[in-house]
Amino acid sequence: MPTTYVAVDVETTGLDPHNDAIIEVAAVAFREYDIIEEYSSLIQPHQEISPFITQLTGITNEMVADAPTMFKERTKLKRILADHVIVGHNVGFDMGFLEAERLGIGQHRIDTITLASILFPEAGRFGLDALARHLELPDSAKGQTHRAGDDAMQTVELFLALRERALALRTDQLEEIIQAGRTIAWPETLFFEDVLAEKIRTSFGASGGHKRLARLFTPPKLTGRPLVPQEEITPLDPKTVAGMIQPGGNFDRVFDGFEHRPQQIEMMHAVINAFNNGEHMLVEAGTGTGKSIAYLLPAAFWATQNGRRVVISTNTINLQDQLINKDIPELQKVLPFPLHASVRKGRRNYLCTRLFQQMRHSGPSSNDEMILFARILLWLPNTETADLAELPLRTRGERIAWSRISGENPVCTSDLCAGENCPLHITRRRAEQAHLLIVNHALLLSDVAQGNHILPEFSDLIIDEAHHLEDAVTGGLSFDADKRLLETILEDVTRPRSGLLTDIRRRTQSLPPDFARKIDEMVQDLRMEGGAASNNLEEFFTTLHYFLQDFISARSQYAQQIRLTSAERHQPYYDEVEISWDNLNKHLKAISKGFGKLAEALAQITESYDIEDGDEMRLTLVSNGRSLEETRENIDSLIAKPSDEMIYWVEMYRDRISLHAAPLHIGPLVEEHIFRAKETAILTSATLRTASPTRREANFDYVRDRLNAQEVSELEVGSPFDYKNNTLLYLVSDIPE
Repeated sequence: MPTTYVAVDVETTGLDPHNDAIIEVAAVAFREYDIIEEYSSLIQPHQEISPFITQLTGITNEMVADAPTMFKERTKLKRILADHVIVGHNVGFDMGFLEAERLGIGQHRIDTITLASILFPEAGRFGLDALARHLELPDSAKGQTHRAGDDAMQTVELFLALRERALALRTDQLEEIIQAGRTIAWPETLFFEDVLAEKIRTSFGASGGHKRLARLFTPPKLTGRPLVPQEEITPLDPKTVAGMIQPGGNFDRVFDGFEHRPQQIEMMHAVINAFNNGEHMLVEAGTGTGKSIAYLLPAAFWATQNGRRVVISTNTINLQDQLINKDIPELQKVLPFPLHASVRKGRRNYLCTRLFQQMRHSGPSSNDEMILFARILLWLPNTETADLAELPLRTRGERIAWSRISGENPVCTSDLCAGENCPLHITRRRAEQAHLLIVNHALLLSDVAQGNHILPEFSDLIIDEAHHLEDAVTGGLSFDADKRLLETILEDVTRPRSGLLTDIRRRTQSLPPDFARKIDEMVQDLRMEGGAASNNLEEFFTTLHYFLQDFISARSQYAQQIRLTSAERHQPYYDEVEISWDNLNKHLKAISKGFGKLAEALAQITESYDIEDGDEMRLTLVSNGRSLEETRENIDSLIAKPSDEMIYWVEMYRDRISLHAAPLHIGPLVEEHIFRAKETAILTSATLRTASPTRREANFDYVRDRLNAQEVSELEVGSPFDYKNNTLLYLVSDIPE
């Protein structure tokens, strides 16, 4: 008998089921493609509907004044819900309000957001309206206010579209998702079980013949060799390079309507001189100048003539995409020589296919891991890069799960991973062969922070969107943590039946008794410290929450930031925060040391005995220890040992508290690692100059001071746009600061 589903949707006065109320509820019962029953009703909430909710839903206080209460409607809803499977878009929100009315408690539920992120990852946005437009569902273009009946019916249409996509999967893919989902009682397993049953029943398609755990990723074949810099530099010829964009040049001949812009020529000559003379330069080039070509063209000639790599750093993914997908391909059409370009991202952006293969073998251990597992399982056979940009992560839980199987995991190494099949190591080899290497500011700064071990060697740097450089450096050197982060670090210690320590105990049981007993004792010690740390973690954040009450507005709907200056640290009760932190700190310190000792013990044992995945477990222990110690030291500085070179603050949003620290001055770091370390550094943007009270005319003084760029030359080229006659300035005055 096919499953009966009930799509539900509620409109409410707010987000909190304990304090807010339902103002409209709808339910649609359906089986396969048949609607069995529909229900929809306005509800008297016994509280005011705010103008914002009225604008969002179209429901006014007058409309619900004579509506029935939820108490009167409970019987109707209870009958239609029966014991069917409940479906909702962000179903936890709807069911939170229904459960507050004692409806649907304990019933199986399926979330269409979860399913859409797995089956339609290309959608990018997973709101109901966005998915309806992406999939061209019925009534997707109405653009009307949110009403429960319409949204419930739209959820049914989405569910059917999801089922159609799932029916097109191979049988072995469905079977693997179901097998993994059953091990953790994942709610959405039922959906895939129903799809598989229908597929078999209707002979929709047979298995593709792929055995379970077959390799999913097929890497592209790479050709070419790493760049070899020439011993003697060949200077750029300004006439040859700039002539490419002059009237009658290559660009004019290849691209119809190519616009000649004097400002672009002026900037290009400055960039050519900077390369030839090994200079550093600030260039402000207004919108419409065509600054990308103004620096890409000289960089292409410079790199190919001299076998040198030019790194181009941007702040946004949009500009990265524009450079690699539009500007550089156009450049390659007009150049008289081959040009190799590549994008290099941080380790965390790439899946480690070996670690994912291990997850397939052992199975996901949580709902977040299961969702990510299913998404990757269907995505990996269709990607050439295994780049996270193709698979946006929706939740914090998914991001944490990704970190365990990404190239950022310390056990993803060239020794342990097969280089020809590892996305991270493939992109590294691409970078070594590239004349132009596109990165973002964050990766550039990570390379600096780690002693230039991330990017291949380079001496020439162009920083576009340079007005964001200070923020990027600050962000890269900043610290933030919250309770969930620490809980995640402690989970591997406290989970009794899964996690790293459980794996270590299980895989060392076959060792001689003395060794097994030693490992067991160390694991037990770590578990005791982990339990104590978890208790003190709760106490620390409770104490901090109590202390912050005097500094926040209880009525604010927005995140509130409280600077931790010496004045705040001398307030009453701050000493209790310090005592509470000290109690937690000693256990975190013991755990980080315990990780190190256990790693040393494993290293000694693996010299004589073969332990399955012994090297990987040791590297993970070392990484966990370092991560915990770094977090512990940062929080210790924030709470108890502040530095004059840092700014510290606490952010509070509702009951969530996060801790933050950032450097006060970053100029000396930019001077040391960019201006002194690189032969050529060109910083460009449409907005680098500022005016000041003493000098009304815009100048580079501010950016020079912030970046310690006193010895850097400067150039300002105007924009060809007529801003004065073609710009409308609109100032919004009705939003919070």
